[in-house]
Amino acid sequence: MRKFWIPVAALFGLTGVAMAAYASHGLGFIADAAVREATRSSLQMAVQQQMFHALALLGVGILSLKGLGNRWMCAAGGLFVLGVLLFSGLIYLRTFIGIETFRPFVPWGGTCLMLAWLALGIGGFKAARSA
Repeated sequence: MRKFWIPVAALFGLTGVAMAAYASHGLGFIADAAVREATRSSLQMAVQQQMFHALALLGVGILSLKGLGNRWMCAAGGLFVLGVLLFSGLIYLRTFIGIETFRPFVPWGGTCLMLAWLALGIGGFKAARSA
Protein backbone atom coordinates (compact mmCIF):
# COMPACT_ATOMS: atom_id res chain seq x y z
CA MET A 1 0.00 0.00 0.00
CA ARG A 2 2.86 2.41 0.65
CA LYS A 3 3.40 3.00 -3.09
CA PHE A 4 -0.29 3.81 -3.53
CA TRP A 5 -0.59 6.95 -1.40
CA ILE A 6 1.58 9.39 -3.39
CA PRO A 7 -0.08 8.75 -6.79
CA VAL A 8 -3.53 9.07 -5.21
CA ALA A 9 -2.46 12.28 -3.45
CA ALA A 10 -1.27 13.62 -6.82
CA LEU A 11 -4.59 12.65 -8.43
CA PHE A 12 -6.50 14.41 -5.64
CA GLY A 13 -4.30 17.49 -6.10
CA LEU A 14 -4.82 17.51 -9.87
CA THR A 15 -8.58 17.11 -9.68
CA GLY A 16 -8.76 19.59 -6.80
CA VAL A 17 -7.14 22.32 -8.89
CA ALA A 18 -9.45 21.51 -11.80
CA MET A 19 -12.50 21.64 -9.54
CA ALA A 20 -11.35 24.96 -8.04
CA ALA A 21 -11.09 26.45 -11.51
CA TYR A 22 -14.52 25.13 -12.40
CA ALA A 23 -16.02 26.45 -9.16
CA SER A 24 -14.61 29.89 -9.98
CA HIS A 25 -15.44 30.06 -13.68
CA GLY A 26 -17.80 27.31 -14.77
CA LEU A 27 -21.11 27.65 -13.00
CA GLY A 28 -22.76 29.79 -15.64
CA PHE A 29 -25.30 27.06 -16.33
CA ILE A 30 -27.04 27.98 -13.05
CA ALA A 31 -29.38 30.84 -13.90
CA ASP A 32 -30.36 31.95 -10.40
CA ALA A 33 -27.56 34.08 -8.90
CA ALA A 34 -28.31 33.07 -5.30
CA VAL A 35 -28.31 29.36 -6.15
CA ARG A 36 -25.12 29.82 -8.19
CA GLU A 37 -23.33 31.44 -5.23
CA ALA A 38 -24.55 28.76 -2.83
CA THR A 39 -23.29 26.10 -5.23
CA ARG A 40 -19.96 27.91 -5.60
CA SER A 41 -19.58 28.05 -1.82
CA SER A 42 -20.34 24.35 -1.48
CA LEU A 43 -17.87 23.46 -4.23
CA GLN A 44 -15.18 25.64 -2.71
CA MET A 45 -15.55 23.83 0.63
CA ALA A 46 -15.28 20.47 -1.14
CA VAL A 47 -12.18 21.62 -3.02
CA GLN A 48 -10.58 23.03 0.12
CA GLN A 49 -11.06 19.77 2.01
CA GLN A 50 -9.82 17.74 -0.96
CA MET A 51 -6.64 19.82 -1.30
CA PHE A 52 -5.81 19.82 2.43
CA HIS A 53 -6.23 16.08 2.61
CA ALA A 54 -4.31 15.47 -0.62
CA LEU A 55 -1.34 17.06 1.15
CA ALA A 56 -1.94 14.94 4.24
CA LEU A 57 -2.06 11.82 2.06
CA LEU A 58 1.18 12.91 0.43
CA GLY A 59 2.71 13.05 3.91
CA VAL A 60 1.47 9.55 4.67
CA GLY A 61 3.05 8.36 1.44
CA ILE A 62 6.39 9.99 2.18
CA LEU A 63 6.48 8.63 5.73
CA SER A 64 5.58 5.17 4.47
CA LEU A 65 8.31 5.21 1.83
CA LYS A 66 10.85 6.29 4.47
CA GLY A 67 10.06 3.13 6.40
CA LEU A 68 7.95 4.85 9.05
CA GLY A 69 4.71 3.30 7.86
CA ASN A 70 2.77 1.02 10.16
CA ARG A 71 -0.78 -0.23 10.29
CA TRP A 72 -1.92 3.10 11.71
CA MET A 73 -0.36 4.98 8.79
CA CYS A 74 -2.04 2.57 6.41
CA ALA A 75 -5.36 3.14 8.16
CA ALA A 76 -4.80 6.91 7.95
CA GLY A 77 -4.15 6.69 4.21
CA GLY A 78 -7.24 4.61 3.60
CA LEU A 79 -9.38 6.90 5.72
CA PHE A 80 -8.05 10.00 3.93
CA VAL A 81 -8.97 8.46 0.56
CA LEU A 82 -12.40 7.32 1.74
CA GLY A 83 -13.04 10.67 3.42
CA VAL A 84 -12.20 12.71 0.33
CA LEU A 85 -14.32 10.46 -1.87
CA LEU A 86 -17.30 10.62 0.46
CA PHE A 87 -17.05 14.29 1.43
CA SER A 88 -15.80 16.05 -1.68
CA GLY A 89 -16.85 13.41 -4.18
CA LEU A 90 -20.46 13.36 -3.09
CA ILE A 91 -20.65 17.16 -3.14
CA TYR A 92 -19.31 17.08 -6.72
CA LEU A 93 -21.81 14.37 -7.63
CA ARG A 94 -24.68 16.40 -6.21
CA THR A 95 -23.56 19.55 -8.00
CA PHE A 96 -22.93 18.13 -11.45
CA ILE A 97 -25.39 15.26 -11.71
CA GLY A 98 -28.03 16.42 -9.27
CA ILE A 99 -28.08 13.19 -7.28
CA GLU A 100 -29.30 13.96 -3.76
CA THR A 101 -29.63 10.31 -2.70
CA PHE A 102 -26.13 10.12 -1.24
CA ARG A 103 -26.23 13.48 0.55
CA PRO A 104 -26.60 11.84 4.01
CA PHE A 105 -23.20 10.18 3.51
CA VAL A 106 -21.28 13.48 3.20
CA PRO A 107 -20.90 13.75 7.03
CA TRP A 108 -19.48 10.22 7.01
CA GLY A 109 -16.74 11.58 4.78
CA GLY A 110 -15.96 14.25 7.35
CA THR A 111 -15.90 11.61 10.07
CA CYS A 112 -13.46 9.51 8.02
CA LEU A 113 -11.21 12.56 7.63
CA MET A 114 -11.20 13.18 11.38
CA LEU A 115 -10.45 9.51 12.06
CA ALA A 116 -7.64 9.66 9.49
CA TRP A 117 -5.98 12.48 11.43
CA LEU A 118 -6.34 10.46 14.63
CA ALA A 119 -4.81 7.39 12.98
CA LEU A 120 -1.99 9.53 11.58
CA GLY A 121 -1.28 10.89 15.04
CA ILE A 122 -1.22 7.43 16.58
CA GLY A 123 0.90 6.10 13.73
CA GLY A 124 3.36 8.97 14.09
CA PHE A 125 3.59 8.44 17.82
CA LYS A 126 4.24 4.72 17.39
CA ALA A 127 6.83 5.37 14.65
CA ALA A 128 8.64 7.88 16.88
CA ARG A 129 8.65 5.46 19.81
CA SER A 130 10.15 2.67 17.74
CA ALA A 131 12.81 4.88 16.10
